[in-house]
Amino acid sequence: MTATKASIVVTLDIGGSAAKASAYDAARQVCLGQAEAPYPDPQPGADPGLFDPDGWWLAAVAALRELQQRVDQPAGRYLGITVSAIRIPFVLVGTDGAAVMPGLLNLDGRARNHVEQAAAPLGADGLYRLTGHWPSPGWGLPKLLWTRDRYPDAWRATRNVLQLHDWFVYRLSGVIASEPSSAGMSQMLDVRGGRWAISLLDSLSISNAVLPGLLPPGSRAGGLLRDVAEQTGLAAGTPVHIGGGDTHMSALSAAAGDGIPVVVAGTTAPVVLAVPEARTAGPAQELYPLLISDHVVAGQRILEANAGQTGLVAMRLDGLSGMSGGMLAQALADRGFTLERGGPDEPLTVLSGQPFFGPFTEVSWRPPTVIGLRDSCTGEDVYQACLHGICLAIRGTLSGLLRQSGTTPPFIVATGGMSRSASWAQLLADVTGTEVRVRPLDRILGRAGALVVTGENLPGHDDEGDEHISMYEPRAETIAEHDAAMARYQQHYRNAAVSNADPR
Repeated sequence: MTATKASIVVTLDIGGSAAKASAYDAARQVCLGQAEAPYPDPQPGADPGLFDPDGWWLAAVAALRELQQRVDQPAGRYLGITVSAIRIPFVLVGTDGAAVMPGLLNLDGRARNHVEQAAAPLGADGLYRLTGHWPSPGWGLPKLLWTRDRYPDAWRATRNVLQLHDWFVYRLSGVIASEPSSAGMSQMLDVRGGRWAISLLDSLSISNAVLPGLLPPGSRAGGLLRDVAEQTGLAAGTPVHIGGGDTHMSALSAAAGDGIPVVVAGTTAPVVLAVPEARTAGPAQELYPLLISDHVVAGQRILEANAGQTGLVAMRLDGLSGMSGGMLAQALADRGFTLERGGPDEPLTVLSGQPFFGPFTEVSWRPPTVIGLRDSCTGEDVYQACLHGICLAIRGTLSGLLRQSGTTPPFIVATGGMSRSASWAQLLADVTGTEVRVRPLDRILGRAGALVVTGENLPGHDDEGDEHISMYEPRAETIAEHDAAMARYQQHYRNAAVSNADPR
């Protein structure tokens, strides 16, 4: 591949708050440009747990159009377009090819009463063995059962159930297809068989006819539709390729190979590890409670834990840095933080993420909580304590991931929005006691798309000697401090598990 031939890969990234587009020249290994378009504001009184598939598509078109104008390359330079999208949300598509209703967001928990129904055919253990995901209202299957019960007319009108990745591939190319990495959290996939879990779905009266065929990442789905080309400025017929789940794409681009954990510190904090497919062939109990899904790399799977809505908690503290005293306490309460006095020697602590991972975390769940707030504390102090809490939560979930996978990595990789901060990356290294490596975010999204579309291991993908990699070594003098903080942090969640336990 040379720089004069078709070598530009466009990756459309569908996140939780905006659609982003990135153009990456696979021949020169450079990001040529990025663009972002927020989703339309919801209408007054709209259900906050739902999203408008068509509104999100319009944001994607806007991002692609702005990207094309910024990059300004001839049509012949574009090698292809691919998609990276948040997992769990799905779109119900009718016979006319349009969405029949709004979709349910990934963080919405209203399907709680349908978890037992989803697990009934196989039991909790059997459901985990088959799908790699334990019973939870967070995954796609309970959400689909809730949608079917709550909106029967929309369900009767449904021809296809598309994962969010699938919906955008369809809108780009007109082709209905799915792929395993983004379908894994639907909890409708036989994770070891690489196919839809037909027997499970049959027992729940979900016809496999509504599910698209599965294609491997990198497969060509079709060509860019003419009307989309006219709206974006890209050439009609530009190849559209199957992509993958956003976390998997980040792990592919950010990591230096198998056995290196990747922390994707965004609105939530998944911690993932790529392993050979054979590593997941044994009894499921060996890996429980880690989530298991296909990677976007053939022959590999992803093991995953998650520290929860860490980034969303940090975002609640925006604009409070100069406050203190009663004004700060009231502002925190207004933003949904629980305030606890703590003991006389209790350091300022913010419970901003879950240090344990598994179905049992629902018992030990804590709302965002500020412990030990004093009149002398400022909003900036609370924010720094929040970042510390996030790192402690990541340390806890990372430890579980490494323990269950039997992995001892030489370093970990951090990506996501928080990784932009060198001070946060250093804090993560200090808290975990492990070297942290960070690749610039403008090289993450585009690289992932280029790796998937080209099917090549791009030169320079290894970290060693890469001048774009920042490395943060843990400072030995901080170990005792963070070990003590970790013990306190975990105890807060153990206390919550005791207080939330069923007294029977």
